This record gives sequence, structure tokens and C-alpha cells, in this order.
Amino acid sequence: MLEILSHQYLKKFLRYQSINWEHVYSFGRIISNCIDNDSTYLVNSEIFSTHEWIPPILISLFLKEENSIFILSEKKIKFITNFQIDLLKNLGFNFTLKNNQIIFANHRVLLTTIQDLLNNSNTLTLLNHRVVHSGIEDIKQNLEDHYRISLIKKDWTKNNNFESPNQKIYKVYELFKKKFAVRKVLGNSFINLDEKEIIFLSKFFNENSAFSDKFLSINEAFSKGWACWAELNNKNLDWNLFLQPIDELSQIKEFLSNNKFIFLSSLRKDNFFQIYLKKHSLKIDLVINFKSNFREKKIFLYTPPKQLLPNNPLFTNSILDKCKKLLLFRKGLTLVLSDDNDLKTNLATELASKHGKRVLLETIPFQNNEILCSSFDWWIKNSHLIKIPEQIIIPLLPIPNMSEPINLITISHIKKLSQDWFREFFLPQASLKLERSISPLRRNSGKLIILDGRANKRTWGRLLLQSIQPSKQINYMLPFD
Repeated sequence: MLEILSHQYLKKFLRYQSINWEHVYSFGRIISNCIDNDSTYLVNSEIFSTHEWIPPILISLFLKEENSIFILSEKKIKFITNFQIDLLKNLGFNFTLKNNQIIFANHRVLLTTIQDLLNNSNTLTLLNHRVVHSGIEDIKQNLEDHYRISLIKKDWTKNNNFESPNQKIYKVYELFKKKFAVRKVLGNSFINLDEKEIIFLSKFFNENSAFSDKFLSINEAFSKGWACWAELNNKNLDWNLFLQPIDELSQIKEFLSNNKFIFLSSLRKDNFFQIYLKKHSLKIDLVINFKSNFREKKIFLYTPPKQLLPNNPLFTNSILDKCKKLLLFRKGLTLVLSDDNDLKTNLATELASKHGKRVLLETIPFQNNEILCSSFDWWIKNSHLIKIPEQIIIPLLPIPNMSEPINLITISHIKKLSQDWFREFFLPQASLKLERSISPLRRNSGKLIILDGRANKRTWGRLLLQSIQPSKQINYMLPFD
């Protein structure tokens, strides 16, 4: 019944409002059917980067007289409150809007960001709510950002009662400052804590948890066995303590288990999220992939067959030489992606010596023929502001950095469980980041050049290449070969 009614309302809505998506009716029927039968769906489509998909979901949530939560970005919430509310009222819906809550006589729909949801402990304890969670491709990063705790220098002197600094507490800070200064490795500001230090700090924060709210949260984190590490700041001659759960999804597992979800991912196919949930025995009843509102084109993929491996001493020079050749006679924007800061900076410097101001380092380009060097994360965050590149060059695949403490601690934890840390931890994250970075090329049939020799010489590298779809392998690129 909900499916038929939602379709009728959507049809009426589209008489006056144009939506440029041929699958809008199919999407509306599937969403209403999911809401009506209490299933858990994962829907993948690049359409979720737009606003075209929002009305069918709102109509179904409005018609289902059951409290629900709609998780969106702040930008999309503003779009709904500014441009969709009045249009939906014209369909005959009777509700009021207050503090991003759409309130009906018998139920309400809460519009919230994932950040606000995680900050509201009352919301996380809700039962049997229908939750539509868009932007699920960011869930791991969102959870990491939310649950990571940092303790900086001033936190060791600032307490809840605004009393004078506790010298005994500050002495502990100074003690570890000296310890970490001795152990610092050149070029790396991170310090891994040994077992004795972790035991000492765990006991210390337990005994002094009443000192401040921050100390209390640190104590709780230690009691849960969260990963911890320190970071030295040479400029200010101080250090910071960080704690983060090794398994961040476990923090909201109860919320995921106690409510009914529709997950929306703006990836073409989101395999990462399925693996992510499966580790916690959280079931998805159905996975559906929708095409977006643009005609999908093949990505032209080139991987040099004899490319050096990253551990080869000649690798960096080889990358510089190949990037220079790949830029010859090229028009349009070229994007060079690397999460290795040294390599990224070297490439930008060397290319700038030849191409001058055309070369940009993590700066929004304003012309059409510039060369942009950036990290994968910077590009993913800012790609919507930038013209689609004609070609993307990837010197190094986005494998997580082994030098980052949280990664080292996670690897150690996975090894203790006798699991394959590379294939279960590193590879899925690399695949997710690669997919998000190259997706714009499907709009203009752009070229993707991967210069990491592991792409051809490692089984997992070939699997990453196979996941790039739709694509067409090209065997040479003049004047490269």
C-alpha cells in the first residue's frame, strides 16, 4: 500500500518539479517497499552526490506514520528546509518544521548530520526507528574523527574546578616529554607507547579521572582498550596524547542492531561497506545499484608493464621522468595523486620548474590546463569544486601508511586474531579511496595512469585494476612509449 501511495504522490510532485533522473520512479518504489517491510537495504548510486533522489525518500517517510531519522550532510539539510518543504506541503502534507524536525500529528522525521547524531547520546539509544543514512561511504572516517580523543598540553593544567594547576599531574606530563624526546625518530613525529607506559598511564588517569572531563574520557578510553599513541611538536616543544578505538564501528553496533536502516552510498558499487558490516555480523538484506543521471563512459586505463616497484631506489626518479613525458602536448586539467607527502612535494616542485605557475599544490585551479598535485583525501574533499580532469596520474596506490600509529596498532590487533591484516584492513581501504578518486573520469572518458609497479606485479594490485569499471585498457600513450 505504501508503495502505491508513494508513487502517486511522487507522480503528482513531478508534474510541477523536474527531476533529471530516469530511475526516480523505480527508486521511489524500492525505498517505499523497504520502509514498509522493515528490510535493510544498501543502495549504491552516484546520483546521491546530487539532490535528485531526495523527494522520493521524504515522501515515503512522510506517509509512513512511524518516527524516523534521515541522516544527510548539512548542505542537503539546508536544501530540504529552504527548497523542498513548501513544495511537499503543496502535495497536501500537514506538518511543522522545528529544529530540523518535521513534525506530523502521529510521527516525526528528524533531519540530522552524522556528527550531530553521534554527539547526541539519547538518539543513539533509540529503538525500532527507521533510519535512512546517506553518505555511508564516509562512515569509517566519520567514526574515526568523532571518537578520536586528543589530550594537549593545556589539558594537563586545566581542571573542572578552575583551581590552581596540580603540580603532581603536570610532572607526569614533563616526565613523558623527556622520554619521548629521547625516542624521537628523525622525520617522524609519532611515538608508539610500550606496554609499561600504557599500564602506567591507564592507572594514572584512573586515579585522576576527577581532575577534568577530558581526564575522565581518557580514563574510559583506556578501560575499553583503545589504541593510544603520542605526537611530538618540535615547534612548541610539547606533546599530545591520542586515543582511538581500534574497531570504531563497535561503538555504534547497538544503534545499528536496534533500528531499521536504508544505507545510501554515492559510490557506483560500495563493496567496502558490506565488508565493514559483515565483520560485526550485521546483515544487509538486499544490495541495489542504480545508474546516475549521466551517461557512463569507459575510463581509459594505462599501467606501464615494466614499471618499477616503490622500494626500488630509482623509483622516484622514474616517476618524475614519466610524469614529465605524460604532460607533453596535453590539454586540460591533469591531476597527480599521492598520499606520500615527500613524493607529492617533489613532483610539484620538479614539474613547476618546467611548467611554472600551471603547477598547483592542493589549490583549487581556475584555468583548464593546469597541473594539480594533491593527496587522495584532499581531492575527494574538493573534487566537486574542480573541473573533471582529462587525466589522473597515480604514482603510488593509496595503501594506508604503515608509519601511522593507529595503523600499526590495528595491524598488531588483527595479527593476534590470526587474520590477514593486508587483505582485510589495508586493501579494502585502498579500493575505497581509489574508487572515490577516479569516479569523475566516467563522465568524460578520461585517462587513468597508474605508475605503481605493484598494480601489475602483485595479485592484489591486479584485483584493484579489475575493480575499475567500466574501463578500457590501453597499451601505450604517446609520447610516453
